[in-house]
Amino acid sequence: MGINLHLRASLLGVVMATALAGTAFAQEPQRGGVLTTIHFPEPAVLSSGVNSGFVAAYVSTKIYEGLLKYDRKGDPMPVLATSWDVAKDGLTITFHLRDGVKWHDGQDFTADDVKFSLEKVWKVLHSRGRLIFANVQQVDTPDKLTVVLHLSKPSPALMYSLNSFQAQVMPKHIFDDGSDIAKNPHINAPIGTGPWKFNEWQRGSHVVLDRNESYWDTGKPYPDRLVVRYIPDAAARSAALETGEAQLGAQSPIPLSDVKRLASLPDIKVTTEGYEYFANVSTTYFNTARKPFSDIRVRHAFAYATDRQAMLDDIWYGYGKLATGPIASYNTKFYTADVPQYPYDPEKAKALLDEAGYTPDKDGIRMRLTYDVNSPLGAEYVRLGELLKQQFAKIGGELTLRTQDLATFLKRIYTDYDYDFYTAYNGIYTYPILSQWWGKNIQKGVPFSNSTGYANPRVDELIEAAQIESDPAKQVEEFHEIQKIVMEDLPVLVNFELDPVTIYSTKVHDHSVTYDGPFGSFSDVWIER
Repeated sequence: MGINLHLRASLLGVVMATALAGTAFAQEPQRGGVLTTIHFPEPAVLSSGVNSGFVAAYVSTKIYEGLLKYDRKGDPMPVLATSWDVAKDGLTITFHLRDGVKWHDGQDFTADDVKFSLEKVWKVLHSRGRLIFANVQQVDTPDKLTVVLHLSKPSPALMYSLNSFQAQVMPKHIFDDGSDIAKNPHINAPIGTGPWKFNEWQRGSHVVLDRNESYWDTGKPYPDRLVVRYIPDAAARSAALETGEAQLGAQSPIPLSDVKRLASLPDIKVTTEGYEYFANVSTTYFNTARKPFSDIRVRHAFAYATDRQAMLDDIWYGYGKLATGPIASYNTKFYTADVPQYPYDPEKAKALLDEAGYTPDKDGIRMRLTYDVNSPLGAEYVRLGELLKQQFAKIGGELTLRTQDLATFLKRIYTDYDYDFYTAYNGIYTYPILSQWWGKNIQKGVPFSNSTGYANPRVDELIEAAQIESDPAKQVEEFHEIQKIVMEDLPVLVNFELDPVTIYSTKVHDHSVTYDGPFGSFSDVWIER
């Protein structure tokens, strides 16, 4: 543990020195150049409207825009909406839209695009949007630059969820043709209003975006081209950043064992800033719809059998802290530590399995399960599978590790529900959106919806109530009760709070100026030449 703390302290020193230097020597943005970035794995589609995961969002947030964005403090700022009015009762929100905005194909952006996106995409196809916008009953467009939302109940979460990561405005004239939106060819050749225009997607290699010369924010973006590369080999990703072949890598794109070394190089910087909006946690999902995880005692047993500290120290190199529940501890407004806990205790795990009827056979095996390795997310998840295999062997569990590409993984988990358990990371967000625990979010075929089959009527009631609660004290009580119940029911084991890193060249500036960091638009990024 001492080594990991030293690594993080060293990194913090680099980050602080960088911040001080940046403050003292602010520079004017320079135009031109090609920014080559690395993100991994490769997405299945290029629209967050139909695939709400991080891999699709990294590209799509540069092409599409939301009504708002959020500054580094989380406060809303204008984008496609220049101003907004919220009625005193919270039931009507009026957005005044930016005039003169063009889609990348030259068509005018209007209020009809917002209405279409909310009614046909955000509320229907987006895994979190179904909860965030559930109380929007009617959308009026009194003129082409005004959108009025009428809510059945106030929805505090809504105003925290109108950036391009959560609520991308999509062109009605492209997608509202009566066909399946998710199968429209422009899902993978997107037409947006953002600072970057889609050029090409060479699968297995890269996506190329070109500067939008007609962008409404005149003069931006600064580089001529943005390239997103998908490099399967983690060591090759490190090499690309080290040699300058790529100038930026987001969301821990390299082995964490390499971070300190790269951070020590004079022409590379490393930061954990820019991910505050997401409140990411590492999570293990149990398929509660079938044996053995339909039995709460088995879920508890596997929690006690999981050495989460070893996961954090040995695989994630201390870039995070142990979690107590689904809401991260730095969300001081809604977090509570007063929830059931499952410290590492293999003997207690064995006792629970005995109680559940899973006793050792002649070979000492209690159960044989398949663990779906989330290998598309990187080498850490492969190593995690090996670690869990060792840990569960200590309680008589025999694990078969199954790997697959991202498309196959998503289909298995979210369409076929053909799995026992797996581990991923989950964004909880500034205003907690606990859609993975919401029973009404079991949507077959929708990536990153509720895949566990868990549905607790009381939890559903509380999640829905917390989205609209106007009494702050009561809202806190609701979030606290949710955390207690789901940590007792345990459809999802929350392992630790993640600290992702961004690695970038000293010549790259202003890449993470909004609350969603490198998942923002890159409209302000520039390259020192």
